[in-house]
Amino acid sequence: MPDAIYRYEVPVDDRWHPLQLSGRIVHVGCRNMRAVEVWALHTDDHAGTRSFRVYGTGHPLPPDVQHVGTAIAPGGQLVWHLLETA
Repeated sequence: MPDAIYRYEVPVDDRWHPLQLSGRIVHVGCRNMRAVEVWALHTDDHAGTRSFRVYGTGHPLPPDVQHVGTAIAPGGQLVWHLLETA
């Protein structure tokens, strides 16, 4: 059973970012146009490392990625898509 929900940030910088997650992702959002936020269930179990990257709408995607969520940046002009390596 999860102990809490934790928040993580993935910068919008065209790079992959490792996150230590021990539970499933429950929400993706954006309060700052320079980062996408991820809320995930947390347990005290060992957290595995997972890699995430932010892509803009219309940008080419590499093979073997999974869509995690979409977030609209403040002001509504930019839409970010969070992807995870498969």
